Amino acid sequence: MKRTYFPGITDIVAVTDPAEIRTISNDSRFDRDFLGHGPVRNVQFLRKILRIFSLNGRLFQTILPRTDPSRAAAQEELWSRLNVKADEVKHGPAQVQPLAEWVRGIGTADRLDLLVQQSIGRLFVESFAATDESLGAARMVLEAVSSSNVLKMLWWRISGRLERAKTLLASMVNGDLTAVNAMITARQLIVDGLHKMRQLAADPALRSSITTDAAVDECLFAPAAVFRKAKTSGEVAGCPFGRGSLFILELGSASRGAVNRDLVFLSQSWSHCPAEKWVPALLEGVWTRVSATLHES
Repeated sequence: MKRTYFPGITDIVAVTDPAEIRTISNDSRFDRDFLGHGPVRNVQFLRKILRIFSLNGRLFQTILPRTDPSRAAAQEELWSRLNVKADEVKHGPAQVQPLAEWVRGIGTADRLDLLVQQSIGRLFVESFAATDESLGAARMVLEAVSSSNVLKMLWWRISGRLERAKTLLASMVNGDLTAVNAMITARQLIVDGLHKMRQLAADPALRSSITTDAAVDECLFAPAAVFRKAKTSGEVAGCPFGRGSLFILELGSASRGAVNRDLVFLSQSWSHCPAEKWVPALLEGVWTRVSATLHES
């Protein structure tokens, strides 16, 4: 862990060790309760996150606190529903054929992005049809999370463009903010995975030797980081922290390697991703179709 601490200004702890991430993600002293006081830069950053991942005063489920009364039930309901869909998609049904064709080398990057957003949207609304506008809206929100362009972000906020982007996405999925979040963040991680799969498929020697499980594993990408806020002062893994300390759990780097793949979806944590089975199943279904087609050709 590396703590950056200036009293009253900033108190941020970067966590890269997989074991320490598991510890913090399950320690009840750390939560996603991002409201309240704290060091100035911490508060500014968390207000930005809350503003981006909310719509009309409603927070996206992925930043609701552990203690939120509706969070756990909604998370488990979606987890169960997606698990059923995972069983359907893992065998490579016809619905994944367009993704398989892209992996085989047919189509542009934008085409893939549309296909992935549509696949996600149809988990929530069967008739969902991704458009250039819905894709642009998702990209805008995702850019807002990491952008350091203060003037651009201020303009998006003042002009209402960011809110309109989220409103557009919500209107396409009956106001389901979990679906909106998935079309913004999960979409990019799956797109990254399919880009990797296209590389694997393009290498005949690798394609013929790699197992399906290994191919899927190669194509799983975690979010770069997730955040937790300390509810009290204390110490963890030898690192002192104060009430309001912001912990950045760097999943992107920590999830590399077979023994740490649980960190892709934080599957051992209370905040585990409901799509922890569906995403690998989708990748398996696509790879199955790709392999079958290439073997025939």
